[in-house]
Amino acid sequence: LPTVYNDMAGPDWWTWLVLHYIADTKFMSIFSILFGAGVCIFMERANSKGHSVWKLQTSRMGWLFVIGILHAYLLWFGDILVTYAISGMLIATVRNWKPAVLFILGFALMFIIPIVFKLFIFWTMQFWPEKDVLAMQQSVILDSPEVQLEIAAYTGSWLDQLPHRVSIAFMLQFIILPLYLLWHCVGLMMVGMAAYKLNILSASKSVRFYIVIIALSALIGFPLIAIGVWQKQLHDWDPATVQFLVSNWNSVGGVFIAFVWICLVMLVCKLGMLTYARKALAATGQMALTNYLGQTIICTFIFYGHGLGLFGQLERVELLYVAVAIWVFQIIFSMFWLSKFRFGPFEWLWRSATYLKWQPIVRKN
Repeated sequence: LPTVYNDMAGPDWWTWLVLHYIADTKFMSIFSILFGAGVCIFMERANSKGHSVWKLQTSRMGWLFVIGILHAYLLWFGDILVTYAISGMLIATVRNWKPAVLFILGFALMFIIPIVFKLFIFWTMQFWPEKDVLAMQQSVILDSPEVQLEIAAYTGSWLDQLPHRVSIAFMLQFIILPLYLLWHCVGLMMVGMAAYKLNILSASKSVRFYIVIIALSALIGFPLIAIGVWQKQLHDWDPATVQFLVSNWNSVGGVFIAFVWICLVMLVCKLGMLTYARKALAATGQMALTNYLGQTIICTFIFYGHGLGLFGQLERVELLYVAVAIWVFQIIFSMFWLSKFRFGPFEWLWRSATYLKWQPIVRKN
C-alpha cells in the first residue's frame, strides 16, 4: 500500500497509480496465460515425437515443483513456480477440451472461487479475536512491531531471514494456494489454452480483431481498476477492506488489461513493427525461467542483508530505476547467451532433469 511509506503525493504516488493501472497483477496474468499455452505446445510436441506424454509432463512439472520449493524457502517467499507446477498438472487433463469450454470455465474459475473466498474471509473478521484484527491493522503500519521485525529480518543475514521467509512461504503454499491462487492460475491457464487453440497468440487473427479486443478490454478493465482505487481511498486504505474486498476490482480488471498487452504485442508482430525489439524480447522470453530466478538472485542481493541491504531504503520512484536497469541487463544477457547456447542455464537444467538426460546446450554454427 502507498500509505505505508506515505507515498500519497508527488512522483511516488504517480508511480504507484500508473503501475497499479498497467502492471500490478497484469503481467502475472500474462505469464499464466502463456504457461497454459506452453503446456499445450509441450504435450503436442512430445506426442508428435512419440514420447510418453504424461510421463514427460509429470517429470517436467515435478522438477518445476522442486525448483519452486527451493526458490520459496531459500530465496524469496513470493515464488509462483510451485503454484504453476501443480496447476500445470491439473490443466494438462483438460488440454483437449474445446476452446469455448476452456474460455468459459477458465473465467469462472479465475474469478468466482477466489472472489468468494476473499469475501468469506472478510465476513468472518467480525468473529476474529481482537488481537488478530489488531495484527491485520498493524501489518501496514511502518512503526509497528510486526513491520519492524520484518525489516530487521531482511536487513540481517540469510539465517536471520529464514524464519520469516519459511513462515510466509508455508502460509502461502498451504492456505493461499489451495483456497485462492490455484484457482486463479488454473483459470488463466485454461484461457491461455483456449487462446492458443484459436490462434490468438500467434498473431494469426486480423488487425481488426486485435484492435477490437484491445478497445473492449480497455473499456472494461480500466474502469474496474478505477473503481477499486476510488474504493481504497473511500475506505481510507483500511488493510482488511483493501485486501479482501476492494482488491477484487483490480483482480478482475487486471485480466482484461493483460489482454490489452497481449493483443498489442500481437498487433506489433502482425504489422512487422519494432523488429529489433521483438527479437530482444523473444530472447528474453526464451529464457523466462532463468530471468525469473535471476531477478530473485539480483534483487535479494540488492535489498537483503547478505548483499547491499537496501531493504526499505529507496523511494518508490527510485525502484523504477532499479527495475529498468535489471530489464536492460537481462535483455542484453539473454541475447548474448542465446547467441552461444540453445537454452538458458536454468532452462537447460530443467530440460535435462525432465528427460533424465543431459541435453546438448552449445549452439552449433
